[in-house]
Amino acid sequence: MTQIANFAYIVNLLNPYLPDAKGSSVEETTRLLLNHATNNQIKDYSNASVNNFAVNGLTRRVAKSVLGYINKEKSPLSGYLSHIGDDQLTLIASKIKNDGISKDVYRGVVPSYIERWFIEDLERTANRKNKRKQKKPTDKKSERTEVLSKTVSDKEFSTVFNEIAVEKVPTSLNQNAIHAFILKPELFPFSYKKLEKLVMLNITNYAVARGVERDEVTGYKVGQLLRNYAKSGIPQNLLGEVLTYVFLEHVENARKLYTRAEISNYSKTINSEGIYLRNGEGILQLILGASQLNDNLQDAVNSLASKLKAFRNNKSDELIISTDLIDESILDAQYSDEDSKKILQILLPEENNVDEIASYGLFIGYRFKPNENLDKCTSKEAKNICKQTVKDDLKQVISQLSKEIQSNKWQKSSFYVYMLPFMSAEKDGDRIMSNIIGGYDYGGTK
Repeated sequence: MTQIANFAYIVNLLNPYLPDAKGSSVEETTRLLLNHATNNQIKDYSNASVNNFAVNGLTRRVAKSVLGYINKEKSPLSGYLSHIGDDQLTLIASKIKNDGISKDVYRGVVPSYIERWFIEDLERTANRKNKRKQKKPTDKKSERTEVLSKTVSDKEFSTVFNEIAVEKVPTSLNQNAIHAFILKPELFPFSYKKLEKLVMLNITNYAVARGVERDEVTGYKVGQLLRNYAKSGIPQNLLGEVLTYVFLEHVENARKLYTRAEISNYSKTINSEGIYLRNGEGILQLILGASQLNDNLQDAVNSLASKLKAFRNNKSDELIISTDLIDESILDAQYSDEDSKKILQILLPEENNVDEIASYGLFIGYRFKPNENLDKCTSKEAKNICKQTVKDDLKQVISQLSKEIQSNKWQKSSFYVYMLPFMSAEKDGDRIMSNIIGGYDYGGTK
């Protein structure tokens, strides 16, 4: 089948023959090609963007940008390509002939041919009609929903939780909210029966990767996976991770890309926080999910702040770009090639309204400590005290988290936080998960 000498073809043609290539990745080939064509004036695109260029070609906006840096009469590209070795140029010429691109080609003309095809493709791409703008607004949304359908089973959410209050984090300059919940009925000691049922309904949804049919996974396999996962010591709290998933998908409509413990078609251990995609107010956001169950509320917030610092540590003081959150190897393992490409395309800020700064979804489970003896109160009085206690806890978290955001310069990130009191967050979290997936030696905080 005859191919077209477009950008993706040129990348494949030149990989791994470029003279200053250090490896054989298409990402490196793409970057070198763009950098040498523009005398290193092109912006530094994210890994996700570059890999998408290599597979699907440049976007209209990027093609226009590259053309703006190229002097067509004195382009440096053919001179750069002429430094490819003669044997490699001969192999490239043979491939061009075999692919039916051109019959009259030999190694001496390969650099000028590629340069011409490169500029022609840039012009075609830059001048094509913007199909994205011609689509109805629902088209992109339906495409996104098809790839990232809702997975949480949350019809019983309102029977389990009562949202006492929701507030903003004053030091976060982007979209944000702290939600304070309490279990129904709002009486202490709390009943976990409905919570266990909700977690049980969603444990398979949490653990099964999107690329795997849910019906193909037995409850035994899910339980075995999660027991082994808990024994490994990787999670600090399995219940907290599941509830982070439930709250993000239900409250924020943030669809999971993947969670830390998943059954996939490949044998792979995920040692990565859960990643979610939120579509709100016309802005797409990538959210890193993290959780903490700790009997001390202040320590719980401190632990979450430490998790975020640890994640950001390798980035020094730089902003964390949203696409830095994604482990593309997980996408490749969990999704079909087609779905993986669709997801990466959705996340390109050049094509969509994507928040380029990473966002965070945090679940805080803590020990409930009312100031009064609820045994001496009526049910109505006890409920009011419980609700007021949760509101007071909310004020504490807002104050503490606001200081962390300001001191760590996280103001440009969005924060979506969910609080839930337990009788004893650490012990109850263990007990609830043991009831659902069977006994195990838990690797979390004691």
